[in-house]
Amino acid sequence: MATKTISIDLEAYERLRRARMGDESFSRVIKRVVRPAIDLSSYFAKLDRHPLGDAARDAVAAHELGRHRPAQRDR
Repeated sequence: MATKTISIDLEAYERLRRARMGDESFSRVIKRVVRPAIDLSSYFAKLDRHPLGDAARDAVAAHELGRHRPAQRDR
């Protein structure tokens, strides 16, 4: 297996170390925590082939509205 040496600061190292489960390797921690990027072209192509139903479209719209609403503070 090929390897690559990287440099990280101490805070990043401590976060990575704390994220380990048992004797898990740092490589495995990174693969578990840092998900691969989504290929948006493929994702949108799949959506075009399988459009959302009305209920799913409404749920997405409601979620989107909630994301853009300013947070309410306790008064």
